[in-house]
Amino acid sequence: MNRSQWKKGILCGGLFLLLLGVTGYLVLGKQDPAHLWVALKQAKLPLLGVGAGCMALFFACETKNIQRGLALFGSPAPFRSCLLYAVTGFFFSSVTPSASGGQPMQLYAMYRNGHAPAQGALALLLEFLSFQLAAVALGVGGFLLHKGQLLAMPKGVLLCFLVGMALNLFLVVLLAGAVLSPRLLPALGRGLMVPLSKLFPRRAPGWAAWGQSQWQDVRQCIQCCRQHKGTLGRMFATSLVQLAAYHSVPFWVYLSFGLSGQTLWQVVGLQAVLFLSVSSLPLPGAVGLSEGGFLLLYQTVFPAAILPGAMLLSRSVSFYLFLLLTGIFLAFRFLRLAWRQVPVPTKT
Repeated sequence: MNRSQWKKGILCGGLFLLLLGVTGYLVLGKQDPAHLWVALKQAKLPLLGVGAGCMALFFACETKNIQRGLALFGSPAPFRSCLLYAVTGFFFSSVTPSASGGQPMQLYAMYRNGHAPAQGALALLLEFLSFQLAAVALGVGGFLLHKGQLLAMPKGVLLCFLVGMALNLFLVVLLAGAVLSPRLLPALGRGLMVPLSKLFPRRAPGWAAWGQSQWQDVRQCIQCCRQHKGTLGRMFATSLVQLAAYHSVPFWVYLSFGLSGQTLWQVVGLQAVLFLSVSSLPLPGAVGLSEGGFLLLYQTVFPAAILPGAMLLSRSVSFYLFLLLTGIFLAFRFLRLAWRQVPVPTKT
């Protein structure tokens, strides 16, 4: 990792911490600490543990889909390696705007393990496509389930949902076209080279030659994908399970407070709407928007006295805890790899 990449990482991490601090101040600054502490003490830890288990299922599903994609394109990998790619994607997607750092870092990790760029890129493309399809399907289902409540919300909330849905649908159409159309990817590549040739006139020819060399592998991968539509269907089903587990975390928080009246699918649908509304906006981890949206959408689910505590617990289980764990894991792994590459001095 060069100095420029280090600077970008520090900048993104600093932006994330700044957003986290501002969010904590805006969301929790006006709350009575005593009431908040009482609300947190009311939660039952075993049910929060179920929520953490759902997050483990979230990672397992993504790992399986990455493994399927790599195997489909003739570059199989063990489950353990694919878990590393899933963890890498979660962490870097969480700390970079619009989750822009996740796939590049996953591809880099795959390349270090011997996977060709074309196979790795297509495997990630399929995994992301199935994930986006599942997100849109659950988000639309959640909107239909809570249509009355959502239409009664301020217009800004409805606008965020519609914009989020439009952006995600655009991504789905673009990704599906990239997988199924033999002409779209070359056309996108040629279009991308136009501004790159002006910005980087010396490097652009080399990049264009590299893209041409990779296109043959990409075309073979696309043909392979068309011949294994059943695998695509299994990946989509796995993504549905993955996102349903992720969206169910607020339900286990709800039960941990001893509340009743809401079903699992009602809470999953509401969380799917929130996820679709904020996931495409350019903030690392959707920090601030997710917390504020939770307080707004879950007013009819949690009593007002425990709503801030419920938001804090839900985001901690589904995001902050695993962001911390994946960050520690990747930092430890990076330091271990760096230590192994340090030359050992020899005696003269």
